[in-house]
Amino acid sequence: MSIQGYYLLPHPPIILPEVGRGEEKKISQTTKGMQRIAEEIAQKAPRTIIIVTPHGAMFRDAISLSYEDAISGNMGRFRAPSVRMEKTINKELTKRIYELASESGIPAVLATDSMLSRYGAEFMLDHGAMVPLYFIDRCYTDYKLVHITYTPINDYDLYRFGIAVSNAARELGEETVFIASGDLSHRLSHDGPYEYSPEGARFDNDFLRLLQDGDVMAFFKMDRALIERRRMRKAVGGDTARRS
Repeated sequence: MSIQGYYLLPHPPIILPEVGRGEEKKISQTTKGMQRIAEEIAQKAPRTIIIVTPHGAMFRDAISLSYEDAISGNMGRFRAPSVRMEKTINKELTKRIYELASESGIPAVLATDSMLSRYGAEFMLDHGAMVPLYFIDRCYTDYKLVHITYTPINDYDLYRFGIAVSNAARELGEETVFIASGDLSHRLSHDGPYEYSPEGARFDNDFLRLLQDGDVMAFFKMDRALIERRRMRKAVGGDTARRS
């Protein structure tokens, strides 16, 4: 069984009513989109949801795959501690993804609670994962999770890692959907959490156009200077982890 669907979903905490407290009404179209996709995923009824987030414990030089029996988190950081969830991790699929990535020379680690604690990081479900899952859980909860935090290694290795994810799901016969959680440039407004950039919209539009066209190779030809100018966070040094 191959991956049944691929989704790019945003993760603004304000979209949750418990966080937005009325402000979420300003992005009602995004809410409707999230609800529609949640309903679509519920119809597919995957046994596992694979989610890639930029806000987990990030290593500078290795992709991090959460590897415990379960992972939990809450939105206390955003003044909504009542929003909490705990998800069972599909350890078999997680480990197979790691093995295929390692066999291909792609740097990856199985991140456990004890390992992350050595670097002062917590093993927890981050808001990059929780926001999309919040909407999915309204429609469907009978799934396990593969929780992945990407790393700023070269684009080609990240692409090859995606192939490893797909091959692992097919090899194990897992019914899965894949979610890339990301807010693109983050730099479209002076009121946003990051510094405004007039090139933010250009980056977002170019990226979405290529995604809609399914033109994988064109991603490797995007303006590198533009990509670097919209970059807003960095991971810390090798053999260390951080959460942001």
